[in-house]
Amino acid sequence: MSELTTADLGLLLSVFAVLLIAFAIDFHFSTRPTTRHRRSRWVFGIVTLVGELMTALALVLTWVAMWSPAAWEAIDDLLVFIPGSIAIACAVILTVEKIIARLERLRMPSQKPTA
Repeated sequence: MSELTTADLGLLLSVFAVLLIAFAIDFHFSTRPTTRHRRSRWVFGIVTLVGELMTALALVLTWVAMWSPAAWEAIDDLLVFIPGSIAIACAVILTVEKIIARLERLRMPSQKPTA
């Protein structure tokens, strides 16, 4: 495995920061009350939390590695790679879930308010 350079670490920092913001937004909007699909709401809420925690961990480790070369020697690349990969997998899962939810909403007939 090749060693990460400072430019690589800066790129990782930006990716993890954007992921953290995306998870925060997703969690904020996914807490809206829904009556249907209670189990899926619970599962995807857990996926959001796991993704957010892994992103935060990878972000902190990358930040430390970028600003402290001595600490980077002690931090293995896998300590950044594994949480980062889990975070990206969670983001992909949540993206697929959002696409499916939008397609379901498009299939459902629109409900018109009654007077």
